[in-house]
Amino acid sequence: MPDPGTVLTRNWLHFGRILRGLGFDAGPVRMLPFLTTLTVIDLGRPDDLRTAVHAHFGRRRDELPILDRVLAAFLGAHHGPDGDAAASSQTAVREQGEVMSRTARQLKVLDEDDGSEGAEEQKVASYSQVEVLRQKDFDSLSEAEMAEVRRLIRLMRLPAGLTRSRRTRAGGRDRLDIRRLLRRSLRFGGELLVFSWKSPAVRPRPLVLLCDISGSMERYTRLLLNFAYALKNASTRVETFVFATRLTRITRLLRSHDIDAALNRVTASVDDWSGGTRIGEAIETFNRRYARRVLGHGATVALISDGWDRGDAAQMRRAIARLQRSCHRLIWMNPLMGAPGYEPLTLGLQAALPFVDDFLPAHNLANLEALGALLLETASRRPVRRQTPVVATA
Repeated sequence: MPDPGTVLTRNWLHFGRILRGLGFDAGPVRMLPFLTTLTVIDLGRPDDLRTAVHAHFGRRRDELPILDRVLAAFLGAHHGPDGDAAASSQTAVREQGEVMSRTARQLKVLDEDDGSEGAEEQKVASYSQVEVLRQKDFDSLSEAEMAEVRRLIRLMRLPAGLTRSRRTRAGGRDRLDIRRLLRRSLRFGGELLVFSWKSPAVRPRPLVLLCDISGSMERYTRLLLNFAYALKNASTRVETFVFATRLTRITRLLRSHDIDAALNRVTASVDDWSGGTRIGEAIETFNRRYARRVLGHGATVALISDGWDRGDAAQMRRAIARLQRSCHRLIWMNPLMGAPGYEPLTLGLQAALPFVDDFLPAHNLANLEALGALLLETASRRPVRRQTPVVATA
């Protein structure tokens, strides 16, 4: 007879998998506090349970009705009559609307047979397949594998790291909070008896993503847009731009729970899709029109491109140097680095690389995941830069 607490935990972990499948951030960082909350609230009170789900998984107000529908379908499946869980779930889904149809397909009550040998073998096989796909070059994927990689990318949640804010919060031991100290002293006739401290608040470091969608990157474009979508929906502090011969800001176009609709809007809005490449000109446009607005809070810039450029190498050098000076860290990810014997020999790359802090591969899923580790590791320190200054020529 399985322990009731273990079964309850397994069921709520499955609830987290349903949320991740719908694009919510329901990884271990959020699930562990949520499970702890379930041990101290009355699970028989729907309002308490609903509030706990909102507090741990809701990021924006428009997400709360969706969370309510997911919770209703999940509880409907688990509290329906014996032997009729699926029917109860489908009824709840129909009542809550079309959005829940996807949840109904994913919903499966975890029972005692979940730990059977067949289920374990299926999990191991699935895990092995994912590991193979993580290391396989994007250029060698079949159509079915490409679809699976796009799905895995959409589930990615990359940490952006934390940076200190100019705002402060109560607590810590960084410095005295003079205003609060004087206010508290009024209780004791002006005597400074209770000391108050404050420390800098922390917030996610902004990330700016610049994606090359030129003809030479056509094989990777759809994957990169899925990657941009995953980053944008994992954090509100992500700005996304695409470029070929000109630069287009697509941040607002990616704000959607329907990734296909979001990517279709991007495709319809970009005029130079799969065209030529003018990286230096696109970066120069970014520096002139957007840099002050989106790099003002110490943003990290990740540029994903193969480096093939039809523009002027001198323009590239000036633009990339200015971009590096304006950002916290400049990362260039190149899908061609997975090819045997690859060397960055194009004039554009040779002009740009002295002003790039990190030059990384981007030819498989593991490379994209590594970006998150780098962002987390380097969030609090700026790289040492010893490049030769660019001298403007007449």
